[in-house]
Amino acid sequence: MKFIQSIPLLLSLATSTLAQSFCSSASHSGQSVKVTSNKVGTIGSIGYELWADSGNNSATFYSDGSFTCSFQNAGDYLCRSGLSFDSTKTPAQIGRMKADFKLVKQGIQNVGYSYVGVYGWTRSPLVEYYIVDNWLSPSRPGDWVGNKKHGNFQIDGATYTVYENTRTGPSIDGNTQFKQYFSVRQSARDCGTIDISAHFDQWEKLGMKMGKLHEAKVLGEAGNGNGGVSGTADFPYAKVYIGGSSGGSAPANNNNQQQQQPQQQQQNNQQQNNQWNNWGNQGNQQQNNQWNNWGNQGNQQNAAAGGNGGNCAAIWAQCGGQGFNGPKCCSQGTCKQINQYYHQCQY
Repeated sequence: MKFIQSIPLLLSLATSTLAQSFCSSASHSGQSVKVTSNKVGTIGSIGYELWADSGNNSATFYSDGSFTCSFQNAGDYLCRSGLSFDSTKTPAQIGRMKADFKLVKQGIQNVGYSYVGVYGWTRSPLVEYYIVDNWLSPSRPGDWVGNKKHGNFQIDGATYTVYENTRTGPSIDGNTQFKQYFSVRQSARDCGTIDISAHFDQWEKLGMKMGKLHEAKVLGEAGNGNGGVSGTADFPYAKVYIGGSSGGSAPANNNNQQQQQPQQQQQNNQQQNNQWNNWGNQGNQQQNNQWNNWGNQGNQQNAAAGGNGGNCAAIWAQCGGQGFNGPKCCSQGTCKQINQYYHQCQY
């Protein structure tokens, strides 16, 4: 009986040891592919994407799920790696899902906003979701990420602020209305395990319904809307998996066999709509980048284009910040400083 009672403790110690292991000694492994232009692709069972609006950029993706994001003089840059699904099963039907990650920041410069964590979409309902555990910017993403703030919640042992938006714009299913969900960690961490399902559970409790899963990927994104964003975000360990633990091997691929064919369709959809590119448009849409899903600080299609005949920035658009040359007045609301690089029109 004593031996049986000690099993959970031993398993807990083993899990802690594994986590400590990848946080202290992670390194890239497996086959690799270096991408130097906007691309959606796969390597083994891993789905990946690189997208940037400008600059000299690249990303290297590995078959073990790890990846390296390198950007120079970008306005907005993102890369992500993880699991893709065929939008036929809900998260509950797929199983409990987690992501392990380790982030190493190198030479980060001129970043006004940034998101590091887990990203994905569901269908029926159409939802774009973000779990933000870190950022490359000087400050944490603030209340501007969401029009509806649900509050702070303990999720998987840490405090996250949960936000919700309703957006109309480019998506994985074209130009349409969709929901956005955010969990933003109060204190950043460079390494750890994100319990993706725990966030899904909390969102469901708040009435934030999830649909059938399209993807779940570790992400890195940085921008300021004005160019000059440079640096490297290295993820020597990044695994999205289903079940207990990653165990130091490739992500669990319960669904990955059936995902490979849908992945091709997904790539077509994403390449078709690649300009929307899923991430954080708080200010980068000077070139009318339709990807702008980060709709919050968003709708920055040509920040000056909205309102007052183009003389002032539209609501939620950029209206100032270091190096910003656009309009510094707002057609609606007032211009509020988010950080030194990014000011935004808000109500």
